[in-house]
Order: sequence, then C-alpha cells, then structure tokens
Amino acid sequence: MKRSLVTCFLWLTSQALYAQYDISLSSKQLKVSWTQEKDGWHISSINAGGKTLANPSGAFTIIYLNRKPAPALVDQDIEGKAYTFYPSIAKKSADGTITFTQELRFGVMESTWKIDPNYPTDIHVEIMVKAKLRGSFSIGTPTVAVLEPNNLSWGMIPGNWYGREIQNDVGLATKYSMGLPSVPALAKERNTMTLSPMLTTKDKVTLAVIPDPGMGADSYEKDSITKGLNKVGMSTMDRHNQLTPVAYSPVLGQVGSLINPGETVAFKFRYSIQAADWFPVFTHAVNDIYQFSNMLNIQQEKRSLSERVSLMQDYLQNDKKSNWTTWECKGLQIGANGQKNADVGAFCMLAFAGNNPAMQKHLPFVRNYKLAIQETDKGFFYGGAMGEYADEDGVGSERGNWVEPLYTTYYTLMDMGNMLLFKPNDPELRERVKLAADRLIAWQHADGGFDVAYDRVSHQLSFPDLQDLRPTWYGLLIAYRILGDQKYLDAAKKGADWLVKNGVDKGYYLGVCGDARNIWDFATAQCSESLLELYKTTKNGYYKKAAIEAAKIYATSIFTQPIATTKIKKVGNMERQDWEIAEAGLSVEHIKGTASGGPILISSFAGLFTRMFEMTNDSLFLHMARVAARGRDAYVDAENGQSIYYWSALENVAKGAKVFPHHAFWQIGWITDYLISEAHLRSGGKVEFPSGFMTPKVGPHVSYGFAPGDVYGNKANLCMPVGLLKSENPNFEYVGALGLQKDKLYVLVLNQSPLAQSGSMAIDVSKIGDGKITKWGKSVVLQGDQSWANAAKGTVDLKIKPWGMSVIAIDLAK
Repeated sequence: MKRSLVTCFLWLTSQALYAQYDISLSSKQLKVSWTQEKDGWHISSINAGGKTLANPSGAFTIIYLNRKPAPALVDQDIEGKAYTFYPSIAKKSADGTITFTQELRFGVMESTWKIDPNYPTDIHVEIMVKAKLRGSFSIGTPTVAVLEPNNLSWGMIPGNWYGREIQNDVGLATKYSMGLPSVPALAKERNTMTLSPMLTTKDKVTLAVIPDPGMGADSYEKDSITKGLNKVGMSTMDRHNQLTPVAYSPVLGQVGSLINPGETVAFKFRYSIQAADWFPVFTHAVNDIYQFSNMLNIQQEKRSLSERVSLMQDYLQNDKKSNWTTWECKGLQIGANGQKNADVGAFCMLAFAGNNPAMQKHLPFVRNYKLAIQETDKGFFYGGAMGEYADEDGVGSERGNWVEPLYTTYYTLMDMGNMLLFKPNDPELRERVKLAADRLIAWQHADGGFDVAYDRVSHQLSFPDLQDLRPTWYGLLIAYRILGDQKYLDAAKKGADWLVKNGVDKGYYLGVCGDARNIWDFATAQCSESLLELYKTTKNGYYKKAAIEAAKIYATSIFTQPIATTKIKKVGNMERQDWEIAEAGLSVEHIKGTASGGPILISSFAGLFTRMFEMTNDSLFLHMARVAARGRDAYVDAENGQSIYYWSALENVAKGAKVFPHHAFWQIGWITDYLISEAHLRSGGKVEFPSGFMTPKVGPHVSYGFAPGDVYGNKANLCMPVGLLKSENPNFEYVGALGLQKDKLYVLVLNQSPLAQSGSMAIDVSKIGDGKITKWGKSVVLQGDQSWANAAKGTVDLKIKPWGMSVIAIDLAK
C-alpha cells in the first residue's frame, strides 16, 4: 500500500512537471502558445484576430535517408524515414524569441521562432540540423495545426492544385488541379508561381507557409537556364496524411540535401496566420515577402509597347518575312501567317483602324479560313468548327482525333463575331454565326454544361473523365450580341450558371491546350472575362462576383518570385540585369508546362487585370498588369518588335521571336487592350472605346477599333497607322483617335513609369487616311499638365506625372 502511494505520488508529480510550463509568442493580431507535455512541447492554442484555429499541434518532421533517393518516391512524399517529434527543450529569450532543440539519432535540431515586427500576423522560423551521420536530409515545416476536411473552405499550392475539398482521384488533383490530393504529394517549385501552400477554414482563418526569399531556386542563376533545380517542395498534407500546409527544404536528392557529419542544413520560412480569406494572405506573400510590386521601381523601358506595335505592323506588311501563305482548303483559297490565324479581331483592327493595305488585302483569305473550318454538311457536327488548323486534307485539331464544342466558340463565333463588328453587313457570316450558335445549343445539356470533346468518327466522348469547365457558352453570348435573338442569351446564362456552380465556386477549371490534354491554363482568365461581359450585358451582380473570383484564381498563375534584382547575368554574349530576364510578372501557357519552357510573353491578362483593379480597387491586379507590360525588351526582336513566346527561348531571341509569326496579332491585341484599359483607368472613365470579343485560346484580351469611342465627350475612332505617333521616350505609350469629322486628332500619352517623365511626341498627320491631311493647327490639353505644341515641327513636348496621362486635342487641316 505504501509503495502504491509513493508510485502514485511520483506519477502525479511527473505529470505536473510536464504540464506546468507554458510559453507563447504574441502580437496584437496573433498568439501562439505551447505547453510542455510528457513527449515534448506541443502547441496548445492559436488565436488569430480573435478567432481560434482548432487542432493545434507543433510536431516537427525531419526526413533522413542514408542512400540515394528515388525521385518518384520523393514526389509522392514517401521517400526516406520521417522522424516526427515534439521538441524536448524550449527556451524563451529576452527579445521574445523561442528556441527549440532536439537530439536525434542522425543529428541535432535547433529552431528559432519569433513574431515578425513588421508583420504581426507572421511568425518567422529557422530550423537548422547539424548532421551526426552522412546522408540526405529534408526539413519539413512543423505541423502548426491540422484542419479537418469538413472545415476546409479553400486550399492551394499556386500553380499546382486548388479547391475547397479533398480529391480522392489523386490524378485529377495533381494533374488537373481539381481539389487537394487525398494523400501527401510534393509540388515542385519550378512550376509554382508563388511559394506558399495555404489553407483556409470555413470561419475564414488562413494558415500559410511562406519560404524565405532565396530559399527557392533561381531559374537563371548566372549564365544559363537553371529551371530544373528544385530546392523547395510543397504539400497540403504532412507525412501523416494530416491536412496542413507544408514546405520542405532541401528536397531529398536535390541540391544541398546530401551532407556529411558536422555539416548543416537549414530552412528559413514563416507562418502567416490571419483572420482573413485566402486572397489577402496570398497578396501578403506576393507583395510583402516576395516584394513583387517593388519590381516596378527597378524595371526600365528601352522600347515602348507602342513602338513594338508599329514594328509588328511593318513586319506583318511584309508577306515574306511574316510567312504569309495562301492555299486551298475545301474549295476555298485561305490564308494565314504560318499555319493558322491567331487574333482575327486584331487583324481587323490593323486593316481598318491601322489603315493597313496588307491586312485589307489578306482579310478575304482569313475570312475564307473561318468559313473552311466550319462544318456545313448536315449531321452531328453541322455548324460546328472542326478544328483550328486547315490544310489540303481538311480541318484538324492541334492534337488528337476529337472535336471540341469549344472550337465552335473559339474559331467560329469569336473570330466571325469580331469580323462582323467591323463589317456588320455580311449576310453569309451572319448566317454562319447562326449555324454555329444553334450547334452549341444542340450540344448543350439540359443543366447548361457541355461535353469536352467528341471523336470525329464514332462521336463518342473523347474525355469521359473530364467536365468542360471552360467558357464554351461564351459563343452564345457573342451570337446574342450579333444577332439579338433572346434564345442565345438565355442559353449563355444557363451555360454560365453551370460553369459558376461546377467550376468557379469549387475553384475548378479546365484548359484548352490539346497537346497537354487540356490541363489548367489561360482559359481560366477567359472564364473571368466572359463572366464580366455577361455581367455588363445582364447587369446581374452574380456574374460580376464570379468574374472577380476567377480573376483571383488566375492571379495565382502569375510568377511572383524569385525577387527581381539588378544583379548582372550573362545571356549568350550579352549582359543583362536580373530583372530583365526574370520570370516574375509573366503568366503561363499551362501550369505544368512551365517546368521546362517557363512562362510565356503573351500577357493577355493585362487588360483584364486593369479592369479588375477598377472594379475592386485591389492593387495586386494593377501591379501584375504593369509588371507584365513593362521592361520586357530583352525578349523582343529588335527588327520585328515581336517577343518570343516561351521564356526559355531568351538565349536566342532573334530566332525565337520568328517561330510563330501569327503570334504578332496576339501580341498587338493584348497590348492594345492593355493600353486602352489603362487610358480608361487614368482618365476616370472619360476615355472609353467599345470592346469586342475575346481572342481564341491565349487569354482574355478583347478587340477594339470597330466603333467610335469617347474622348472627353467627343466621339472618335481608334486611329493607329504606322508613323502617326512616335516618341523617343520609351516610357511614353501612345494611342491616337480621329474625330468623326476627321477634323480633330486626339493623342493619348501614358507615362508608364513610377517617376515623372518629360519628352516629345512626334505627330505626322499625313499618315491619316488617304494622306490629304497635311497640317495641324491649335491644340488643347484635355487632361494632364501643360504641353508645348509646335505645329510647324509636328511635335508636342510633355511633362507627365508618375503613372499619369496627357490627352491632347489637335485641330487638323487639309
């Protein structure tokens, strides 16, 4: 009995000793507390902004392996032995830093935790392991808290997977980005645009892990592309199948993981725990930690976008250089720059607003191309587009033997719709639009959705495993705007409702690149723009909200790291500053293809994001648009003004910029959309031009130039002949508009710099129309500071504030 009492006393004493100590980190917005228990120090509570984060943990995981890692097993997060523990020793310093230590068989772990004084929602952590044994090491971020799957509101690793639920079909999650994988899996940093796995609870507490700048790899470290490096792995589950954001560094088998006794590995990162939805936390990672918006302060222009447009116009007028070709298909003479047409809306804009004789000459062949790809024989595909490529053998898809309903929206309704905006009295095209729209209605399911694709011969489903989470319904909105039939608007709304319910609300999207089996790509941005256009048509705020949500998701596919610097690097035989060749600010073709080719230089989203800023006042949209548009001369061919398509071609720009001549139209299209959107923003809506329809495939930019716009209450048509406007200041972007009576020229000059700029605009009015206008008289400043005009010299000298705009009205005379 006496021994039992002693034993009981000792047990109670030991429990009291383990439970009597508490330590914490706290700020005005965050408090994390630890309690010492028998097996070490556990996180006992987390309070963020007055909200409690349930299921706190505090478990550390270090992975050790004494042989060569198998890459496939690393990707599955099952390679090596995971040592999970609660640290045995904790010490709080006078400055508030908490240090944890733990002896392990293979090494000694030490970790420091402290509140970031600049960001009170963040805890900065450093973990260091000093090896006792030779082997490969990987440090995992500790499991701060575990989310229950039924408490998940949102989760993502940017560029990898997204969703509001756990996805048991792991391939659907990891390949198609639909849901969070139900097992641990590692995302590679080379196709992760922002290094920040994050989860949000249903009561809007977001927990994010953000590796320190410099922990990740640099895709161009010194004098060559190093995109294959992988220094950080990320997951939304820890090694024990618990839902929590996790990052690992180094990655087993990758640089820095193999060390000898006495050597160390270290991982620096932060937790951001905020009583907020996911987007503010994502913005915090982008702007505050990875300093994305600061890139605007170091970028410098060498060639304006406007000058690039003029160079590309000249390039496209040269049939040989731009590979203009005509051939026969289905009894029609068709034509394209290369194998196919790209942005037909931009093509028409150059023909009419640009008064470009080559485009005017080529336009009938482009029209025939559109006629040729549409099926006119009665049957299952009657009225539909059979593909995007037309040749002597007929019409085909980019890959595979299938036909997608989306082809009809892209290559018939978008392109024919834009043609009809410029030339509305074309009865054959109007009839073809009706055939195409009726085919879409015939294919549309009762719930509003569409199938992804049909086999050309059997008509069986080509993708029975996928849903068409794309703006296929947008073609019906085009038909409504062209033909005015209410049935098309009703069908468009039904399709949009289905997309919002099954796609946008879940965070699920499908891509349009057949060569990648339609994984997530720039079609997500097109979902946003199509919903925005439907909102403008119906005034239903439901579509506006969905458009903003889709734009937020697309923002996560813009590269925001590594931090751009002025460090000198060698590209071929040329020295470049790091920011000139940085991936930051660029978007992707599809989110897995970035692993090798990197991002792309068609920044189609820039105009949409500028419009999004106007609607939301969220500066991240505007920063992303401007960073994408500025300072990209290192990717541009000096002769033709065209940029390369894939970032990975930067080491031979002169060659890479000529691979896809039809891309010049897409580049002119996105640049025009962006500049006109900026003009609308900077004028407070007093400069506005009606927009047409989106371009097929590469993104959400829209067409212009088919109808008069408004410049401070004056009706004017977009006017962009080569040589009309020019400036020696590359920070000046410029747009011209001609009054309806052709007696006034409105010159819009935008300063694309965070610094005030001065410079001269050269204005050659003889380039307008038939050349009968030879001089100009007085000028009036409609917006901006005073200007100094010299009609005799044909110049206007300007001073423009940072990110400002000047608008000048000039009287014309013959």
